[in-house]
Amino acid sequence: MATPGESQDKQRPESEGNEGDDGTSSALHGLIARAHNLLAELHHFRERLDSLRQTRNVELGHFRGNIQSELSMLERLVAKPLSTSTQHVARSSNLPFLECVWSTVKKSEGVIALQKRIYTNSSVKLLSQGMKHVDLNLNGSGTKAKGQKPGKGQKENAVIVDAITDGGRTWTKVSLVTNQRMLFDLAKQGWDSGGSESEDDDFSRGQDEEDDDRDIPVLKTAKELTYAANCFRVKTKKPKVHLILPRVTEGEVPEIDRILEDCRKTGAELFCGGNLEPERDIKEAVKTMAIDPQESFSDVLNIDCTILLALVSEFSHAKVEKAPWFHRALQRQVEIEDNENLLPSLLYPAMGNRQLVCTHEAVTRMREIVETIGTPSEKARTKVLLGDDKTKTQADLVEEMQEWSAYSVPKNWQLPIQVVDQNENECQQNLPAQALETAKDMTDINYSVFLYGWATGRTTITSNRTVVKQIETHLETYVDLPDESWPRIWLCPTARSLVGKEKRGASKKSEPTNEVIGKKEQHTAWPLPDPLRRELQRRNGLDVLSQRAGYEVEDLRPNGYPMEEVIEAKENSIR
Repeated sequence: MATPGESQDKQRPESEGNEGDDGTSSALHGLIARAHNLLAELHHFRERLDSLRQTRNVELGHFRGNIQSELSMLERLVAKPLSTSTQHVARSSNLPFLECVWSTVKKSEGVIALQKRIYTNSSVKLLSQGMKHVDLNLNGSGTKAKGQKPGKGQKENAVIVDAITDGGRTWTKVSLVTNQRMLFDLAKQGWDSGGSESEDDDFSRGQDEEDDDRDIPVLKTAKELTYAANCFRVKTKKPKVHLILPRVTEGEVPEIDRILEDCRKTGAELFCGGNLEPERDIKEAVKTMAIDPQESFSDVLNIDCTILLALVSEFSHAKVEKAPWFHRALQRQVEIEDNENLLPSLLYPAMGNRQLVCTHEAVTRMREIVETIGTPSEKARTKVLLGDDKTKTQADLVEEMQEWSAYSVPKNWQLPIQVVDQNENECQQNLPAQALETAKDMTDINYSVFLYGWATGRTTITSNRTVVKQIETHLETYVDLPDESWPRIWLCPTARSLVGKEKRGASKKSEPTNEVIGKKEQHTAWPLPDPLRRELQRRNGLDVLSQRAGYEVEDLRPNGYPMEEVIEAKENSIR
């Protein structure tokens, strides 16, 4: 028979084992809850990007995939019987690292990518927007610059950057290495804690002279990341490198401090456990993580000709059906407008209650286009937009524009748009030398629009992607340009042109023919039944024009009529 003492000894391990299992289970459930919270905050950030239409500009997929993989692994562990290996996996979860990356990102501005693989030996596998690859043969002699490793394959020439922020200008790497781990890495390299100071100096110098493979991991990471950053330019500037070390403490071990100093000598800026900023709430953090460009707009906006046309276009103000003679670009505009209304979703918020101006050249060209191919309603909107009737107030113009639009026109829209001289007050004397060189091949209209905004420091709103790209490409050929040298431009992500007119002689599909006394009479356009004809007249503003001319216009749909009637009329017209 076992003694009472023996019984207690046999029961103790079982009790301790149950407590260990309970602790592991609790830890796993805690990690799962933290993973869900991380995904929820990431979703909150995604919603912010969606609201600013910046989702395509920010790479989050790889980071989110890592969180999801970690969560799936943890959920599988919870579903299995607990074991020693389960405890080990719970302790070695990668979730704390992912949380640290996310915490760092929430303190940043202008997030571009998370956990991005960057190739330093290829200009094809580039980064995100605004990143330009450069040849890093810094010596200019055909030989490798100091610190540059020879190519050993694609993997040898790529690094993982945990966060690219500040519009691409800051590259951040997070490491959860500890002081103890760094000392262990030093010991592996043959470092002896009992050595003299001179011996330590000899070791440090030897590290500089030996191959990079002899570096301890944290120093090797700093070197690789700074080298990769030197391979790229963002608005002519090298990206800054930040190394986040939340579990490292400075000032306790001289050898650790010496390693950190070597990391700083590579050009990296270090942030250790004692000098990290406090955690930020996600609701406040997203406002800087994804910056609304409209918040930095100037008080006076310079409107390009492309936007002037968009502000009066039939596509922007009414529901336009695809016509057989529409070319592909017009058809695409119809599709985009069906999914997203340009004026209420983009242009009206961008303009707000700011004063609007445009150059003589821009408005002259806009009037020429409207006069040539504009519909009656587009011509009428142009007169309102530019305030041709000088007796009307801002409120009058807004009210009149509302008559020509299917969407609500903001009461604070500052109509009319004021026409200015491109060199008013001799503003072009303020232009940097790079501006004149950049604009030498521009058309007169683009020259007037973009250099006026550049010279006055006013934000230019345009959908002319080609010219904006030309400006950026030319400026990127310079070295280390100050931010003040760059023009303030907001590129509207979508364009709108006028509906235009059908070309004479344009081919039509299955054109109808009428047999008249045995002859086939071909029509140049479809004979429209009355409901459809009246609908087209209404959309083109003919009712309003007729009323203003003093004619009585009969409303054939006083109580409205179902859309099915219009569709049926259209189908009948093409039979």
